[in-house]
Amino acid sequence: MNANKWLLSLVLSSAMLSLCYGADSATPEPMQWILQWDNDYLAGTDRDYTNGIRFAFSQELSANAVLDNRLRRWLHPLLGSTGESRRSPLRLPGRDEVRFAWGVGVTQLMFTPDDPNALQAPPGERPYAGWLGLEMSLHAKTERSANSVTLVIGTTGQPSYARDTQNWFHENVSNSPLYQGWDSQVPAEPTLNLQFDHKLRLPSRDLDTLLPGLSVDGYGEWGLGLGNFRTDAYVGMLLRGGYNLPARFTVPRVQLGSYGHRFFKAEEEYISNWSFIGFTGVRGTGVAHDITLDGPVFRSFDTGVNRQPWVGELLLGFGIRFKEMELSVSRTLRSKEFKNQSSKQHFGSVMLRLNAPF
Repeated sequence: MNANKWLLSLVLSSAMLSLCYGADSATPEPMQWILQWDNDYLAGTDRDYTNGIRFAFSQELSANAVLDNRLRRWLHPLLGSTGESRRSPLRLPGRDEVRFAWGVGVTQLMFTPDDPNALQAPPGERPYAGWLGLEMSLHAKTERSANSVTLVIGTTGQPSYARDTQNWFHENVSNSPLYQGWDSQVPAEPTLNLQFDHKLRLPSRDLDTLLPGLSVDGYGEWGLGLGNFRTDAYVGMLLRGGYNLPARFTVPRVQLGSYGHRFFKAEEEYISNWSFIGFTGVRGTGVAHDITLDGPVFRSFDTGVNRQPWVGELLLGFGIRFKEMELSVSRTLRSKEFKNQSSKQHFGSVMLRLNAPF
């Protein structure tokens, strides 16, 4: 089976999986649709992590629907959603009601050196690399915490269509020069990853004395990724403040397994149709393997760079919600990801989330 047919089979499998998940729930909730876009063009550069796009959808289900499925019942101890999992590091604290959700997403990532005319990345510049992946996830959450387990199947190299996506964007949107070195990109290799994520709500505070509807809240987080695409671990925190803060919040930049978890409140409670949100976050990541910097696991390929084991990030952004639609814009400052990298990375992100009954 060639790469194109293999990728098509993954997409069809995800569609069948979503139908099976949706059929489990007797009273399905509205579907949540998410579109996320990262691009350094939004920060005035064109290098390193140059583009990421992710389309995903998810749906919350009743506890009974999840328990009836053998696969998800097997995942309960891992998600920390049963009494038998009290010793799990992913356990949900307290005795709050546990809600469940499933998700499916498709993500494409793209990396290039600084010089668009280089047929191969010059020394000290990021090697050409593209990745395309399909994710399937299960989530358990309460009013105070959220756990996620995500299985990701993907590929690097030509089947990722990174060259095609960048050429289209440069020709039709940014009017930028075409990069000439895609023949030297990290070669094709199927990837398999398992991602664990945990978020714990921080204490919130109402600031009604300053302005009715004004409040601040946030969450701490940690996660672990295992696989030949990327093996890493991170810890971080995100704080947000604003008017009529929504119960849901989605990580604003492209991140596997990221959905609009409704764990701040059990139900959506708004005092108006509008929300205005400002947010900031920090994250530190220890990286043991990154296929875009270290190269494939199952074949020999020299990327010409040495990965940095520790990477830090600072995030700043704002968002606006009208009824069931939310739009956010943010900017990320990321420390150097490999030795001799010319400078830190800046990129912008746009996220659109919509809750709809289809």
